[in-house]
Amino acid sequence: QALMDGQPVEGQRVLVFAASGGVGHVAVQLAKILGLYTVAVAGPKNTAWVKEQLGTDEVVDYTSADVVDVFAAPDKHFDIIVDCLDNTPERLTKVMSLLKPNGHYSYILNRDTDFDKLKQWLDAHKEGKGPSARSTSVTPNGSQLQHLFELWQAGKLKMEVQQVFPLAEVADAHRQVETWHTRGKIVLAIPQ
Repeated sequence: QALMDGQPVEGQRVLVFAASGGVGHVAVQLAKILGLYTVAVAGPKNTAWVKEQLGTDEVVDYTSADVVDVFAAPDKHFDIIVDCLDNTPERLTKVMSLLKPNGHYSYILNRDTDFDKLKQWLDAHKEGKGPSARSTSVTPNGSQLQHLFELWQAGKLKMEVQQVFPLAEVADAHRQVETWHTRGKIVLAIPQ
């Protein structure tokens, strides 16, 4: 849903932060399926996996390069950014500088999200000044889920599951997600 909020068109450029995470690894694959030029940001343990298994066009290891510096030139800016990371005022300003003037920023609400700064961007867009931005929360959508299932069934979409926890260990599952270093999804097994 975060990717689709940007109304992607084949050939556009998309940047996906946390590309090896639960949302990011799906966003990278969907972007490629839609014919988008895809740049992924991931840590050193996941860069090869994101490139080779998910098929991103470029991958940036955030520990060795600042994505803002790598793509600072206007001809390298993005039509869509999918961001699953914290949004402090400084970081948000830097990330938004990578968008084309008519681009779209989809963000997942996380700790330290700066709502005042995000509201400034939204208000500016409403006045016709700058890119659009939207917070993405999962909204149940049967047809989207059916489409994802069909892509998975056809072998076009890979779902990475790092670990399955029994429901009784839900606190451990949360602790794993809170490390901010989960590859793919964490699954809770519910007894039948």
